Amino acid sequence: MGDTPRRLDPRMDRASAAIVLGCEPRQVGPCVRCRGLTVRYGKQAQPICPACQAKQKRTER
Repeated sequence: MGDTPRRLDPRMDRASAAIVLGCEPRQVGPCVRCRGLTVRYGKQAQPICPACQAKQKRTER
């Protein structure tokens, strides 16, 4: 299977987080669940970060 997404520390600078997330730095913001960084704004907005989404999918099984 694939790698489990990891939480991006909110202290990480927005430019580095944007590279990891594949978006623009201005689109980076906090996850509503864990406060880790995610693509929070724009067309690809995800208010819940990939790490929390993966965790939710694991608990739903």
